[in-house]
Amino acid sequence: QSFLWSIVREPAQRTLSHYFYYHISKQNNKATEDGIMAVLKSSEKQNYQSKYLDLPSQKEQSSSSTERIIYGYDFVAVNERMQESLVVLAMLAQIPLTDVVVFFSKIAGGYDGGNGRSCVKLRKKWTTPKIDEYIHGDYQSANKDDYLLYNAAQRSLDKTID
Repeated sequence: QSFLWSIVREPAQRTLSHYFYYHISKQNNKATEDGIMAVLKSSEKQNYQSKYLDLPSQKEQSSSSTERIIYGYDFVAVNERMQESLVVLAMLAQIPLTDVVVFFSKIAGGYDGGNGRSCVKLRKKWTTPKIDEYIHGDYQSANKDDYLLYNAAQRSLDKTID
């Protein structure tokens, strides 16, 4: 029997982490406000999680990607609530908590030696008031499907815990 699950993350934080990990830390580039804004505005990154996790519709009348994901997956964990999510995952998958181990990796300020290259220091992500204003306005509007999914996963986790 299969158990389909995945993890979602707050959309803006996921985009910023991806940018700072791959484009700044791994490629040893300098982060700029213009560079961060360009990534946040990139249409290829919009609703990234919803597109990535989406399942084919089983109904003739198409449901939203959020509905297909929430009802199609057995569990959707929330990155910012990883410990709670793993307890619920263990409960749903009938895995003893003693078999659950958590290792945090790729933390800003630490080092990553992936891909067989030398270790690189992971730089901490940052924003400015201009970036924060964009995130709380146009970014959230452009990524509404990801925010719907993220909020639905939070509510689902809360209901399962209660």
